[in-house]
Amino acid sequence: MKLYKRKDRLLLFGAMILGGLSAALSAFISILLQRIIDAASSKDMNAFLNLIAFTLLYLTVLGIIGYLEAYCTKLIIKNVTKHLRADIFTGVMNQAPSEYTSRNTADYLSALINDIKMVEENHLVPLMLSSQMIIMFLTTLGILFYLSPIVTAILFFFLILMFLVPSLLGRHMQKRQDACSEKLSEFTAKAKDFLNGYEVIRSYSMLPYILRKYAQSNEETADKKFAADKLLAANECISDLLSILSVIAIVFTSSYLMLTGNITIGTLMALIQLSSTFVAPVVMLMQNVPKITGIKPVLERLEGLSSTHASSPGGIISPCNPLSDPPRFHRDLICTNLTFGYSSDRPVLKNLQIQIEAHGKYALLGESGCGKSTFIKLLTGYTTAFDGDILYDGISIKNLSQEHLNRLTAVIHQNVFLFDTDIYENICLGETFTRQQLDQAVQESGISQFLTTLDHGLHTQVGENGRNLSGGQRQRIAVARALIRRTPILVIDEGTSAVDLKTAHEIEKNLLSQKTLTILTITHHLDESLIQYYDHVFHLENGCVG
Repeated sequence: MKLYKRKDRLLLFGAMILGGLSAALSAFISILLQRIIDAASSKDMNAFLNLIAFTLLYLTVLGIIGYLEAYCTKLIIKNVTKHLRADIFTGVMNQAPSEYTSRNTADYLSALINDIKMVEENHLVPLMLSSQMIIMFLTTLGILFYLSPIVTAILFFFLILMFLVPSLLGRHMQKRQDACSEKLSEFTAKAKDFLNGYEVIRSYSMLPYILRKYAQSNEETADKKFAADKLLAANECISDLLSILSVIAIVFTSSYLMLTGNITIGTLMALIQLSSTFVAPVVMLMQNVPKITGIKPVLERLEGLSSTHASSPGGIISPCNPLSDPPRFHRDLICTNLTFGYSSDRPVLKNLQIQIEAHGKYALLGESGCGKSTFIKLLTGYTTAFDGDILYDGISIKNLSQEHLNRLTAVIHQNVFLFDTDIYENICLGETFTRQQLDQAVQESGISQFLTTLDHGLHTQVGENGRNLSGGQRQRIAVARALIRRTPILVIDEGTSAVDLKTAHEIEKNLLSQKTLTILTITHHLDESLIQYYDHVFHLENGCVG
């Protein structure tokens, strides 16, 4: 997966250079320590005082470089996680409707939150740290060899042992991290489902049952995380043990060399110091290499989400439309031999033949489960994987982009979704309209009847999915957001079922009286007093029009 954009790669390179420089300078502290001790043991005051001044300057430079390296690292983490979240969200929203709904939305939330956090903790941070540790290791190795080839050989023996551990645990770590990510996604889905079902849980005294289900999912998630952590713990324990053994071996060897007169006391202290800086990078690499390799399945899953783009082969309408100008609706909408099913052996719609004239008023009447909602999905571009055709003024829906369809048709849904913002934003949905257009939509939808009772008018916050409003108020907002766009075709999918009969009658009558508007009302019950306003009523039963 492409984690780094061009500017981030340059920043990463700079951070690695700074990190390497900081690591090298840290390793050379051992030489500084050697000189200080040797100067003190030989009672050379001038050298001792000069070393104090040099040490202060040395530490100042080390501190500045360390800060710059840490700053660049944090900036890389910020940039990478930001663009990863953006790419994943864009990829998810570009999916075909059928593909999008095939997964629980909690899977997407888990990818945006849990998996991104795993990438940060198990890839970005370990990668930066590992690059720094490699430089420290190579620098320390050079200094060690200069001071004592024998000590260097002993450390190499322990080094070989240390590198065997990550190679043995890496593959197992991949499997456990992948299982942990999947379980986190499942846990997020269950938690989201339980939170959304609060009213049902409360109304049916389900709390003890839900708490048991939640506890089970929580325990399973914790167990999967613990399974991965146990492997990491074993890796870290072995690393630490080998690290301690190597330091002990170096202390005894260096002490023997000093006793035999082969090295000075300053060199002894330097070798002991270097044994730690030699082993520490190896230990860090042992702990981080399994993390970096283990995160591969998570990165592959994120790549699958972020690289999803709308394309026609999967059934979604391609955004690359051959038409240069948005189509206008002047003649008719025709469905010819329209057949569709979610599975090939069970068609929901069968050889549907419907013709809707421009500016006409039509109703599609049918009981629940007869295919009304499916018909709306096909009209609005949910999928083109159907037999037959849908023609807007003679143009097949397969040749129309989603944007063009949205300019042709607006739908007032029965189940209204409102974003957690104000009424104005929920009507305009990010588009700009004139004050006259807004006032007209507010008046025609009936929003004006309750707007004066709100403290902030159109800028009243609706809350999560409109929880601050009544069902009727939410549905009026849905009517307004459809009307303000002045699309030539308006589909009403049980669009006034949440308002009282009088208000529903007034809204529908007002809509039906608009001569330039083509209306298709989808319902299971038609207001008898409004039948006279319809040019034709289609009856849908078992996927067929009677």
